Amino acid sequence: MPLERRLTVPEGYDAAANPRVASFAAQLDDQLSRLKKDVAGLEVRHLEWQPHNGINTIGMLLAHLAVVDVWWMRLAPLETPEAECDAIMRDTIGILMDDDGLPLAPEAAHPASLAGKSLEDYLAMIDRARAATHEQLRRWTDADLDTTFQLRDRAIFREWTAYHVLEHFCGHYGQILLLKHLLRDAGLLPKS
Repeated sequence: MPLERRLTVPEGYDAAANPRVASFAAQLDDQLSRLKKDVAGLEVRHLEWQPHNGINTIGMLLAHLAVVDVWWMRLAPLETPEAECDAIMRDTIGILMDDDGLPLAPEAAHPASLAGKSLEDYLAMIDRARAATHEQLRRWTDADLDTTFQLRDRAIFREWTAYHVLEHFCGHYGQILLLKHLLRDAGLLPKS
């Protein structure tokens, strides 16, 4: 029987020595690869569309995915002082931590901070965020997954952090797919 799917461990990971860390990295990149295929061809009007105010846009969700990668994999585990986080976020992905517009107020529209951004802009944000994720994750060993870092008044396990970034990505990816269905239903994307 032919193999249908296999996860590819990104370059720079030692899958033999640290299989759990390498698996998280492979899963993150597999989901990103799938997302890129599913959003290919979307225009600014699609990225900023809302079925009604108060609903996240695809663009907001893409920006949020980038913010979350940087926050949970670069900033939080290194216990970066909160006063420094916006500058690092801007230097890494080009927007501030709250510029993704999430959480969106009940009557709010697509945020001005993201207005006019193209799919290429969003994917560049995500690629830079993912590069920052890999820069940190490559340094982790499987034993490190059982260690914690301080986040305000909480101790957070690194394994939970990697898991959370993955499950969070998948959840918002599902939202993006739902918004694409709604765009089709509204006649703004062709029926598949």
